[in-house]
Amino acid sequence: MSVSVLVADDEKDLIESFSLLLQDIGYEVFSATDGEAALSLLKEKKPDILILDINMPRMSGEDVLRELTNLGIKTRVIISTGHTVTDQTLKDRVLKAFKVSAFLEKPSTIEEIDFVIKEVLKEE
Repeated sequence: MSVSVLVADDEKDLIESFSLLLQDIGYEVFSATDGEAALSLLKEKKPDILILDINMPRMSGEDVLRELTNLGIKTRVIISTGHTVTDQTLKDRVLKAFKVSAFLEKPSTIEEIDFVIKEVLKEE
């Protein structure tokens, strides 16, 4: 059984390259360029992993997390952000409000993303 990953980010070039690279590794990949599209795909596909940008149009990453929680969808979340991962305000706000499995700082290599996905999948 393959692992499904939804990549939600407003940077279209990033989504295209990561989608292709993740598919090459063996993941089933879906993508969304805004929060509303991400939420729609979460409801429809229920992916194993969501790689989520916080700053997106139409619906922020935090709003997506809020809806994900309200809907009871059990997708594991990796936050991908252009903010430094040591930005304690962002981490505190997001971690306090939602179940987030990991943070990735942009830009990330495909090896880093693959490693974090595998680590997150080990969680119970």
